[in-house]
Amino acid sequence: LDQQFEQYFRDESGLNRKNIVDNRVHCCLYFISPFGHGLRPLDVEFMKAVHDKVNIVPILAKADTLTPAEVNKMKSKIREEIKSYGIKIYQFPDCDSDEDEEFKQQDQELKDSIPFTVIGSNTVVEAKGRRVRGRLYPWGIVEVENPTHCDFVKLRNMLIRTHMQDLKDVTRDVHYENYRAQCIQSMTRMVVKERNRNKLTRESGTDFPIPIVSGLTDNETEKIIREKDEELRRMQEMLQKIQQQMHGQNPEGL
Repeated sequence: LDQQFEQYFRDESGLNRKNIVDNRVHCCLYFISPFGHGLRPLDVEFMKAVHDKVNIVPILAKADTLTPAEVNKMKSKIREEIKSYGIKIYQFPDCDSDEDEEFKQQDQELKDSIPFTVIGSNTVVEAKGRRVRGRLYPWGIVEVENPTHCDFVKLRNMLIRTHMQDLKDVTRDVHYENYRAQCIQSMTRMVVKERNRNKLTRESGTDFPIPIVSGLTDNETEKIIREKDEELRRMQEMLQKIQQQMHGQNPEGL
């Protein structure tokens, strides 16, 4: 995640900014084991480590190993633990007031489906005269794309059809901007530290080694120092603008 953000930041800071290839990760499907009593310590640590860098969509794997009652219980348990541990997962945007009731109902069903249950299968079986992707058991067939068996169809529609652009927008406006602001802050601190070190060097005369570039006159050295000061000023102004934008978009600072 950091590597992709870093590459995008480098490309954005370059000269050819019109042809940037966006390889940033817009969604992380985090699979949770059904064999347990909720989130494991590893699940909590991992999601908290990346929830400020990517949109996390929790997935309850191997849903065919649970009964419908167990699925509902497991979902409620996971939602409670995500909230209690302060894990920030992807939040579906609220519907506009002028949206029709059918769309509002679909949106609420998506929110209630968290974590999405999925069933994996790499085989096609025949069920009631039609071929479907699923798993064949002695007691029947579990269909991957049957909404009564799991949430795969809801998850696919959410990722590809209804919420793809919002996932990208959250990556751009929240996760990447946070990373960008941290980079600029780090660069600013380095420039300030370097400027202070050069200032101390000039004042002390001998306490610190002076980084001399051969062939430069005193006037050229002063010119370089002034250019660094001007660069620092521009970076500080840019950082202030980014922070103002972030505060304006998210009053709570999330």
